[in-house]
Amino acid sequence: MNISSSPRLMSLATAILSVSLLASCKVTKERLDEAVFYDGPHFRLKLVRYYENYPLHYSGEVFRIQCSSARTANPGTEMQDPGWVMTGSGAAIGSKSAKEVAEREGHNYHVLGEDILAWTGNGVNVSFDACGGFQSWYPTALPADLIVPAEKPDYCAPKGKADCRHYDFLGDRAPSFEAIRANAQGTVSFLVRSKAFKGNRAMRVQSSDYGKTWTVTAVGQQ
Repeated sequence: MNISSSPRLMSLATAILSVSLLASCKVTKERLDEAVFYDGPHFRLKLVRYYENYPLHYSGEVFRIQCSSARTANPGTEMQDPGWVMTGSGAAIGSKSAKEVAEREGHNYHVLGEDILAWTGNGVNVSFDACGGFQSWYPTALPADLIVPAEKPDYCAPKGKADCRHYDFLGDRAPSFEAIRANAQGTVSFLVRSKAFKGNRAMRVQSSDYGKTWTVTAVGQQ
């Protein structure tokens, strides 16, 4: 009998094909290893490496950096251990061990006191209570008159409606942070540089209320 002549057989073949496609598109996440790179009196930091498979999207090693203290109690998730909170993540394709990736990423984490942690990426995130909570500052918060805008797709403002300010800080325009300081009285400050800033200037960013509000002062060349 020709399958094309039997609706029942055609339906069965379609069902089998659908199941096969769903099986091949299954997302899988495999835990590989971990490395603790800070073990202090009030909190710990570790990097956990996983292998993720997102068919037709991404397959390879990734990492999650997690922090644990008396203030981070939680039930955990598939990629966040119970009692830990995630503070950063990224790709680690081709990496051989969690220790290797931790050595690469560890410079973004700044222990500034027994309870104070700051970590940097496309912004600065700071905790004064051993990772119980974080306050953040991002250069996308700066006024437009301080920025040399990057080219953006038409769907971005002002042509479109999407907020694409992060495009200004991608690639070689990514921000770099230095002189990061904080104390237990809630004062935090740092210097940020980017090719996106007008006049080749740096920005000094400060807060005196545990990162709830920020002040920015342009410094350097004009």
